[in-house]
Amino acid sequence: MTAAVSSNLQEINSILRDHNPFSQPPILRAQHVWGESFPDIKSLNSHASDAVFSALDDVRAGCYPTTSIVISAESGTGKTHIISRIRHRLQQQGGALFVFANEFDADDIESSFQKLLSNSLNKIGAKEVSQWQELATEITNSVLKTKNPNTKLFSPKELIAKFDKNTEQKTSNLIQQINKSFCRNNKVQDPDITKAILWNLATDQAAYVTNWLAGMELAQYKAVELKLPTQRQSFNSIVQILKCISQFNQLVICFDELEDDNCNSSNGLKVAQSVAYFVKKLFEHIHRGVILTTIHPGIWKRNIKDALPKSVLERMAAHGKPYELDYMDSKAVVELVSFSLEGFYRSKGIIPPDTVYPFEKNTLEELGRERPTARQVLEWCKQNFDSFIPNKDFQYQHQPLQEEHETLEKEMVKVKDAFDLEKGSIMDSFWEQNKQIGNALLFSFQRLISQSLEGVEVSEVTDRVKVRGGKDPYLNFKIIGKDNESDICIGVAVLQDDGGRGLGAGFKRLLDKRGEFNITRGCLVRSQEKPLNRYFRDNYLEPLIHAQGGEWVDLISEDIRSLIAIWNVYRKRDEYELTEDQIFEFIKNADPELLLGIHSPLLQEILSAPTHQVPDTIDEPELENSDPEAPLEQPVDSNSKVITSEDDPVTELDLLEGPRDEESSEGDDDLTELAKDD
Repeated sequence: MTAAVSSNLQEINSILRDHNPFSQPPILRAQHVWGESFPDIKSLNSHASDAVFSALDDVRAGCYPTTSIVISAESGTGKTHIISRIRHRLQQQGGALFVFANEFDADDIESSFQKLLSNSLNKIGAKEVSQWQELATEITNSVLKTKNPNTKLFSPKELIAKFDKNTEQKTSNLIQQINKSFCRNNKVQDPDITKAILWNLATDQAAYVTNWLAGMELAQYKAVELKLPTQRQSFNSIVQILKCISQFNQLVICFDELEDDNCNSSNGLKVAQSVAYFVKKLFEHIHRGVILTTIHPGIWKRNIKDALPKSVLERMAAHGKPYELDYMDSKAVVELVSFSLEGFYRSKGIIPPDTVYPFEKNTLEELGRERPTARQVLEWCKQNFDSFIPNKDFQYQHQPLQEEHETLEKEMVKVKDAFDLEKGSIMDSFWEQNKQIGNALLFSFQRLISQSLEGVEVSEVTDRVKVRGGKDPYLNFKIIGKDNESDICIGVAVLQDDGGRGLGAGFKRLLDKRGEFNITRGCLVRSQEKPLNRYFRDNYLEPLIHAQGGEWVDLISEDIRSLIAIWNVYRKRDEYELTEDQIFEFIKNADPELLLGIHSPLLQEILSAPTHQVPDTIDEPELENSDPEAPLEQPVDSNSKVITSEDDPVTELDLLEGPRDEESSEGDDDLTELAKDD
């Protein structure tokens, strides 16, 4: 076999001068778990990932219904790398559905998890469709197989294609029939949950039902169309989803990024402690699953082991003592750098003279003798890359890792790199997160205190919005200051709800007719691409703008992404090894195109004088004689009692056998056709 001939060295060096393969911050985020992974040395810390897969095998074999594992390790040693490795292996080989839980509201861990659960199951799984669609296919095939073991079973893609060919009415009939048959043959406590899962097979409706399964509220017209209640948010909903998964598949749930220092406002528990209690509840309710929690050893000892009851620890780490992760040695450092460079060189279509070029192997081995973390190695490569390229004016001089010093310019580059990484990591589901958007706005406005923008001098920004200083779930914060010497208090409510009671509650806060919030004007922050019911327009929006002098500020994705990104950098500043002052300095001096601080169009628009004009809105389909703030009446088959085969012995399952005689009803023909081949 002829050895590969390396590319022209002059050409390689020219490319390296323009491109640093290590420019990305060496920190993993959700995008690396769900998308392209960081370079993975599979032998490094394989004991931790192998423990998860071994436990999964034990669950599959029936040794125990569920177990839980803890990885306790310092920042940068590879906790999220392990999760990424698990996710990518499951996606390639199958064997379990995967849930990644990494963003929590300290005041509501359960609803945070429900959103993360739905978002995770909406990601592509091992069968090249969403995990929700995999589950919906399993439900459908189980219905077909129950009646006739020899009937044709569908792949997810085949089933989705069949649904996409149907009319809306035919799809609705199919889902009703499949759901009714499934619930009749299984002890389903909440038929609405399985119905919503089935709706994922209809491409046009998938986005609505994944939001509903995440606990968000449907507009009433959409709830009527899908034959679902407007909202289903509760721990019981989570349990029902997990129970449905357990009928067909194993489950791996990974908790990560528990370093958030925020506390629950009612019980004082930190995020890691609230998650620990939640893991205990999950452990007691799920079957055929493995729960993995990664945590910093200091937080594990201080906030969990030494602070919480033994029963919590036993269920959080049922598999035994927490697994610790190894630091890198000389061999691992060389492998990591080789893997990192391999993808870069391949993308450029060049063959280097050595796998670690332009670095020197002996230099990397020397670095490994300091037992660094993977993050330290990648950061070192980034900082020292240029000094190894020939014909540069400076050459590398070794300094121990802990003695590296940073200039102000390097500090700002670090913040910018972290900002770019966080901005690229924002999941699409952020668009529906009122509180996340509100917190990002609150953080950015707090940076404007004692400054003037759009003629408003900001003196205070607070989320203690009630007259007596209490928080509110619908009014995010107040901006207090002076506008041309006049005192103003702007109440800001982010309302991305599709409709229903949540939207109505938010509008009522902005109008503040009872003076509960003592605001001089209300500011609705909402995308104007979202439909609005005529009821809300007439009863809330027009009075807000005309009578109260408030405004509707259009929420534009790019504007708020920048603010969420810098807020996330601030929250994770310890992980990025940044200080508050560095981040604040970056915001203050950021280039205008980054849309931060005084350059943010969103902040400018909220503070600017209202136009007193009601914007043109997209009209939501109207329902006759309906109040969109009222709970939707439950459909006939959507109650909370258990449905069993004894409840209704009707022989509709005969429909699944294929061709029927002339006695079959018209509505049943849809399910009959599904069982046939094309």
